[in-house]
Amino acid sequence: MRALRPLWRGLPLVALTTGLSLTAAWQYLRYATPLYESTSKIKLADVNEGPINTTLIKNLDAFSGDNRTSAEVELVRSPLLLGRALDRLPFDLSTYRVGKVRTSELYRASPVLATVQLRNPKWAEETFDMHVDAAGGVRLKAPSGELAEGRLGQTLHLTGADVHLERNDSLLTRRPDLSVADHYQLVQHDRSQLIDAVVSRLDVTSTDRNVPVLRISYQSTVPQKAADLVNALSEVYLQDYLATKYRVVNSAAESIGEQLKTVRRTLAHSEDTVERYRDRKRIVNIKQETDTDLHKVAELKIQRANLQMSLAAANDLYRYMSAGKRSALDLAPNFEAFNDMLSTDIVKKIKDLQAERHDLLLRFTPEDDKVKSVDMKLADLNGYLLESIRNTRNNLIVKSHELDRAIGQAEGVFVGLPTREKNLSILQRDFQLNEKLYTFLREKETEAEIAKASPTSYHRIIAQGVVPVEPATPRRTFVLILSGFLGALAGVALVYLLSVVRSTPGDAHDVQKETRTPLAAIIPHLEGGLSGQLAFFTQLATKLALKGMLNPGTKLVVSAFTEREGQRFFFENLRAALVAQGLKLRALSIQDAQSPNPAAQPDEILLVQNLPLDQDSLALAVMRGAAVNLFVIDGLRTPTPRLAELELLTQEFNLPDVQLCLNHAGYSPGPLRLLAQRLRRRFAGSRAAQPVATPLAMPLAGLDLQA
Repeated sequence: MRALRPLWRGLPLVALTTGLSLTAAWQYLRYATPLYESTSKIKLADVNEGPINTTLIKNLDAFSGDNRTSAEVELVRSPLLLGRALDRLPFDLSTYRVGKVRTSELYRASPVLATVQLRNPKWAEETFDMHVDAAGGVRLKAPSGELAEGRLGQTLHLTGADVHLERNDSLLTRRPDLSVADHYQLVQHDRSQLIDAVVSRLDVTSTDRNVPVLRISYQSTVPQKAADLVNALSEVYLQDYLATKYRVVNSAAESIGEQLKTVRRTLAHSEDTVERYRDRKRIVNIKQETDTDLHKVAELKIQRANLQMSLAAANDLYRYMSAGKRSALDLAPNFEAFNDMLSTDIVKKIKDLQAERHDLLLRFTPEDDKVKSVDMKLADLNGYLLESIRNTRNNLIVKSHELDRAIGQAEGVFVGLPTREKNLSILQRDFQLNEKLYTFLREKETEAEIAKASPTSYHRIIAQGVVPVEPATPRRTFVLILSGFLGALAGVALVYLLSVVRSTPGDAHDVQKETRTPLAAIIPHLEGGLSGQLAFFTQLATKLALKGMLNPGTKLVVSAFTEREGQRFFFENLRAALVAQGLKLRALSIQDAQSPNPAAQPDEILLVQNLPLDQDSLALAVMRGAAVNLFVIDGLRTPTPRLAELELLTQEFNLPDVQLCLNHAGYSPGPLRLLAQRLRRRFAGSRAAQPVATPLAMPLAGLDLQA
């Protein structure tokens, strides 16, 4: 609330600055030239939409970008399309009606139609001044000052131009109230400068990054002019797109036809080359043939491995049997090498003969014929078995050699296979590339033929420019609101600036923050009449007595910087309160340097109203001789820096017991209340800034009435 107090008191200033700002804004809106904006929207064709496939050519470009919207924006803003749009509109010649306050462009609403043919290029962008009277007379002034006179319907010849003027009968028929006689200005524009001027007010953007929609906006002082330009530019863009597309399609179709002839011959040559190579190398399917040969070689190698294991076992058995030929009866051959029926039967017979021999040796000697007969049988079987092992081993060796030869023949098929595969892959790759290129060109040739047969653009105007009714700039409501806000903001800033420059101690907190001088009394704004004032000061007198300021023999001096701070009000009300309490009091008021300044008697209280410090330096002498100095300051009128000044005076002149009395503490009246107070004072004939209490009508025994 303390921070808002200056704003409450400065509301008139805030209202004044706000009113001035709104007045300035209103005058600006009154005389400013409004700009009207019209907008049209174009939806760009999708990449694969319709028969005109927009990827007809771009598929051939590996570096083409995906975002076409930015390129289309630049195309719409290009001088090429703007020039074509201006060719459809009467923008090259501007006709203005000259008024007392401002000059306005007529465009299609001109009652006079003019045609200017310049022979002097320097007259472009220059003003031709024209006056037309009620009788149809024309007085034309060239930019060089040359004058020409004539009538409507005639051609006026000047040194650097020919100007043909006639009545706009079609407009005058629709608007018979329109006056022809007036003051006009003609300006023939240079095309390059006109394009630059149009671009400066033209805005072409995309509505969204991922939505292919162009938004074309143009601002002009004439609403119809803004709508005509955006609509003409949209139509020119669509026509240019369609013409460019069909020109590209026709060119692409011719180029594709020539390329197809070349690619067709190349593809036929690739097919013949692959066919001759397959016939020469007898290739049906290299992958299947290779898999079959690899499977065959793997089976032969497995057979050879098994045969080699059997041969190794036969060799070991043969060496074993050969080494133990003399003691064949003690040998035990490995049956893993012989698992056929014959070998098993021979071994079984040998074992039976061995058992029979052991039985015979129990009854006969080794030289017996029966034992020898058994030995001869064993020798025959053993020899037969050894010969069988040798024959088996030889047979296995022969088979092993045959398998090695078969494996060698099978592996011979793979000799030169990588070269054949590489050559065939090269030939097939060339064939596939030619085939893909031929297929691609055939597809594009079909698309081009379809596009040539479909004269339709898939760009669409989804919103045409309409004639605006409200101006786009300046926006009346926005300007007024902004001006009012800025005026109020400036007023608030000025109020707080003035409050800082003219700061006053509003309450006890501000006083104690600015000075170390003690605060003896806090006096609010008293509006309860004389009885209320007496009651407050009676309580104040009691508090001062408790502080020891009202002891008998005390000289109490009431001082202030100026007369407007409530010094007299404080003095008279304190005097009345002390009298009401029955204290022995002597009160006097010092009017000038000749006024007496006595000392207090031991049995009385001397209450003195001092001179204001700004009026006479005698006030410091009076304060110097006092026992207690009550210094009255006003929360509304005493500048805050004066508190530091009082503190310096107290220290410099060694003033005794200086204490402050804050008048109007926490009182912050509003502007209306202050105005009412001033009006009451004016009607009452009072010039005092502070209400002064009327002296109480009661016996003033013991008072010095010299004042």
